[in-house]
Amino acid sequence: MPTARRNPSPTMAALCVRLLGVLAAPTSGAAPPSSIIDSDDDDDGDESNSVMAHAFAILLSAAAMLAGSLYVFYPAIKAATDAGGGGATEEDLDGGGTSGSSATEPAPALSLVVPAYNEEERLPIMLGHTIKHLHQDHDAILDRCRSLIGVASAGKSNAPRFEIVFVDDGSKDGTSDVVRKYATSLSDSNRLGSGGGKDIRIRLVHMHRNSGKGAAVRAGMIRSRGDLVLMVDADDATDFPDGLAKVLDGMRRLLKDEGGDGGGRPAHDSSSKMGPAPPAAVFGSRAHLEDSSCADRSPVRTFLMHAFHFFVRTLCSHRIKDTQCGFKLFTRSGAAALFSNLHLRRWAFDTELVVVAELLGVPLAEVGVKWHEVEGSKLDTDKLTLAMVSLGMLRDMVCVRACYTLGIWKVTL
Repeated sequence: MPTARRNPSPTMAALCVRLLGVLAAPTSGAAPPSSIIDSDDDDDGDESNSVMAHAFAILLSAAAMLAGSLYVFYPAIKAATDAGGGGATEEDLDGGGTSGSSATEPAPALSLVVPAYNEEERLPIMLGHTIKHLHQDHDAILDRCRSLIGVASAGKSNAPRFEIVFVDDGSKDGTSDVVRKYATSLSDSNRLGSGGGKDIRIRLVHMHRNSGKGAAVRAGMIRSRGDLVLMVDADDATDFPDGLAKVLDGMRRLLKDEGGDGGGRPAHDSSSKMGPAPPAAVFGSRAHLEDSSCADRSPVRTFLMHAFHFFVRTLCSHRIKDTQCGFKLFTRSGAAALFSNLHLRRWAFDTELVVVAELLGVPLAEVGVKWHEVEGSKLDTDKLTLAMVSLGMLRDMVCVRACYTLGIWKVTL
């Protein structure tokens, strides 16, 4: 039986041709003409519906891919549209050093960069422990720092040997007031001869709005002047004397492995440098505490911890197990190289530092430090919120790897 080619919308002429063909065929078993026409209309309707469903599925898939891409690349979009990070204002609070900071005076041997957001209650504890140790072990710490950077004693220079750069990330409480009050106390103590703030300068960088921990640390790092720069969390979770000794020793070993002489480098007979210490970074780590901490953690937290470490090894580097411990030591050139390339502004910025270090060939080391939980953590939340934060950090790691792999972000020395 001859048949005509079907069209999605058959014309009257086409229907007539098909009807004539049916009438010319044998009548045995033939369907009535009206039935054929109705059947053809039904088939055409089904085909039209199928096309529309297929088109809708394509549009839905495209929308899902677009939404997924926007979610994954949101940190990159945010970094591109908010390059200024809200801006910041710097104060030199003169915590016992010379008034102001001069580009001509010798650089401090060690800078501490402390990001803080609503830390009015915990900050005094951290300040007390840190200042006390820097004062009591002043000479030993100074000698170890100078042996690493190849600088001899600066004699009787009045320049501060240490500086602490606090970065208030748009706090809504009295965080900045605590820093100012403590700096004033140190300055008064030094003027009275007790020496409580000797050789220590406190500075304050106040972010104009909350910009994220990564943005706050970057602001402090690019403003710090020390030959060695230590990032320290404001919660005092890492034992400062133990942590400082271990990251300094780790830096000594790292520079030795990279071609030094084992004691850092020999010191000059003057305060001039042999040349800047090469880029290097030492991460304080809690990885050695995992087994004991699992006993105190919920199954959800333990699962998220192991999952996060797996993705760090897969997406960032196998050299660092714990990227999130807030205790990291950098050489001056290492801090400049890593933080000048930093894009992430919030919790997962540490993972980008590791990726940038791998791309630039900056030597990395990881040392275990004494660490304890401190109440008031910004991530001390319910399980659902913690899971969402963890998902966001995974998203940030994927974004970092994708941006550098695709050439969206490029690293420069």
